[in-house]
Amino acid sequence: MKLGYACINLSLKDCTPNRRTTVGYLKKLSPEGQRIKLNSLLKDNLKNTLRILKFNRDYNIDFYRFSSNIVPLATHESTDNWGYLEKFKDELLEIGDFVKKHNLRVSMHASQYTILNSNRKNVVERSIEELEYHSKFLLAMGLDTSVKIVLHIGGVYGNKDKAIDRFKKNFSRLSDDIKNRLIIENDDKSYTATEVLEIAEELEIPIVFDIHHFNCNHSEDENLNEILPRVFATWKGERPKFHFSSPRSEDEYSSHADNIDPIDFYLFVDTLRDISDQDFDIMLECKNKDKALLKLREDLDAMDFNYN
Repeated sequence: MKLGYACINLSLKDCTPNRRTTVGYLKKLSPEGQRIKLNSLLKDNLKNTLRILKFNRDYNIDFYRFSSNIVPLATHESTDNWGYLEKFKDELLEIGDFVKKHNLRVSMHASQYTILNSNRKNVVERSIEELEYHSKFLLAMGLDTSVKIVLHIGGVYGNKDKAIDRFKKNFSRLSDDIKNRLIIENDDKSYTATEVLEIAEELEIPIVFDIHHFNCNHSEDENLNEILPRVFATWKGERPKFHFSSPRSEDEYSSHADNIDPIDFYLFVDTLRDISDQDFDIMLECKNKDKALLKLREDLDAMDFNYN
């Protein structure tokens, strides 16, 4: 089992992988100044991403989620003629080669504004552009479709059945590369694990099961012993990934805690191992990022728990 964390590394100094700018700031610059600014930001983001991957290798952390904001304003019209994939071809391939050489598992997560089932055409078009950006970015690193892109189903818009139909219809518009990378996740408010499973099974794509979202949002008749075997089955031989986080508090239950509750984690992994003998990986979603992962390892070691 590989444990992972998302995007930000808190142990490394000055290592932000998602430095960004605003459209308003760029408009104050000349066209040449805009390119200089964008190139500087992306150069730093790629350099810091590689630094993070090297840190992960040194600490035997084999699972990591790239920031979706590595490329500043990647899908905004102001950067249409930037050509960053060609300009930074060598840096992107260096990252991809490092991932492959050290057998790291990496992924991406589309932003909350990537809403494939929106009832507004312009939002759908922007969402498809956003997914295309993720796809092209991963392809530029030479990473195949085992590297996944996580996406939530989206909104309900007063009629969940129609919203689900829109998701399926718009999924059919995606490129083959995106279709083969996309994995969908149950959320903490709108779409339960069972609802997302039904969509995943029909579209023949994997579901990434989030246990914290399940605890926040499930129906009374949903049972983990029935859901989890179906989750494993959607991966069709690929290594499943799960999301785990602990609630911040009873009053802020849906919010992520700084660290991971080791006992809850132990129980969840035990449940997964009872369900299937297939290997799986877990992405930790918590405020303390890599520090929380390393602390969890220490806690599990103290409990004599075999997390490998």
